[in-house]
Amino acid sequence: MTNPTARTGRWGQDRRLEFIDFRLFWEGRLNRADLTAFFRISVPQASLDLAAYQELAPGNMIYDRTQKTYVAAPTFMPVLTSPNSGHYLNELLWREIGTVAASDSFIGWVPPAASLPSPTRQVDAQILISLIRALQKGEALTVDYRSMTHFDEPTLRTIHPASFAHDGFRWHIRAFCFTSQIFKDFVLGRIAAVVDSLPPPSPVPEDTEWETYIDVVIGPNPTYPPNKRKAIEHDYQMVDGETKIRARKPQLYYLKRRLNLNDTPGAPVDEQQQIVLLRIEKHLPATKLQS
Repeated sequence: MTNPTARTGRWGQDRRLEFIDFRLFWEGRLNRADLTAFFRISVPQASLDLAAYQELAPGNMIYDRTQKTYVAAPTFMPVLTSPNSGHYLNELLWREIGTVAASDSFIGWVPPAASLPSPTRQVDAQILISLIRALQKGEALTVDYRSMTHFDEPTLRTIHPASFAHDGFRWHIRAFCFTSQIFKDFVLGRIAAVVDSLPPPSPVPEDTEWETYIDVVIGPNPTYPPNKRKAIEHDYQMVDGETKIRARKPQLYYLKRRLNLNDTPGAPVDEQQQIVLLRIEKHLPATKLQS
């Protein structure tokens, strides 16, 4: 009987060819057993996949008879795998923290890795489902929200969820608050309960701030000596001493806090601040730039 959870049913040859490309690029080697074990396919099927990859990328791999494995050729060029190191490092991180199971990761040989643990921020699953449903249906929710100033007192607010947002540490829901008549960020972990779902009690305005993007221009701490500034410029891939981070306008507060940036360009900075805010540029969509 066929195993209903086997990857052969839901992972086609395209995915297996990507797997071959990934292993050769990042780990430099691959054999049939890697394919048969990961995808639960037969040895003949693995051989067909390797032949298909050789046809797709001639000269990318060589069979090493001593090691009895395929190795990446000196002229190897990835054809299906992103050469962006961030993709590999993110997958390594997800494996290390348990977000991605080893059985679902293309990484075979795992280098030693450790991540800094973060305090657990619990989000109630049913509250999250209610927010998702409200977004799907365009509904409003009445929630019991415990703010920092009124955590011990139930505070009912009717909100219209618009988007989830992550500030690098915790999740928010961007929503229009019918009480204050403005868009706000509500921390998911501070929603104590969803009391009711209902049609929006009044028209919801457009969230123009959320739809406005800005370019936050950063550079190395100007008080550093030239060699330290160059090291930071290389680390952040800066050009002419600066680089841009594109973000939605309401996310600027969180970006400054996460990167420990100065509040205003030119403000005094201390020795601990490696990067500084140089300026903020409004991002114009390509259609506007062309007009």
